[in-house]
Amino acid sequence: MAGSGLDLRVKQDKLVRDKVVDALREAILDGALQPGRRLTERELTELTGVSRTSVREALRRLQAEGLVEESPSRGLRVSIPTAEEIEQIYEIRAELEPLAVRLFVERATQEEVDALASVAHEVTPGGDSNKDVLDRFDKVLLDGCRNPMLAELLGGLYSRIHALRRVSAATPGRMTVTKQEYADLVEAIRRRSAADAAEAARRHVAAARASAKVAMSLLEQDAD
Repeated sequence: MAGSGLDLRVKQDKLVRDKVVDALREAILDGALQPGRRLTERELTELTGVSRTSVREALRRLQAEGLVEESPSRGLRVSIPTAEEIEQIYEIRAELEPLAVRLFVERATQEEVDALASVAHEVTPGGDSNKDVLDRFDKVLLDGCRNPMLAELLGGLYSRIHALRRVSAATPGRMTVTKQEYADLVEAIRRRSAADAAEAARRHVAAARASAKVAMSLLEQDAD
């Protein structure tokens, strides 16, 4: 390899930027950095303990992912999806999620079906940890459909509406409906009925779309 002209040494500054991106992404997805929250390089430099250059690069990458956006006033903020974006996201989700469910019915093992049912049972109306349950439900479903590209596409959509899902999960009555929707979906999957499961998924996405619009209004009211 010597003299080949290759230089594969890892640059420390790149590793730092990656860690900053991971830390900020996790804070946004977990809700520690709320939607609409203004993000300044000075504050993030203090919070992360890294240089402004690393913070600036991390913010650029998070903008590309749609998790950070320009603020109407000034600077950057944690993204709040617009009504148009929500419609576009749910139009796509309404097509892809039933497909994922059909593939899950066809390809998932009995252990994965049981795992999905177990997670669905954990949905607690009025509980404060349902966002984590919804995320785990999605993971079991996407793993079981055996289509990494589809999983990546849906995972990206879920990331774009992470804040809406969290607010929606806390909306009175929504988790009661979700629990029944999941029960209907799991029942169809247990029967290995791809058509019934896909239809249950469509009903769930339709209800989620309506709930997302309410959640968006709440986020806009709370935004800086």
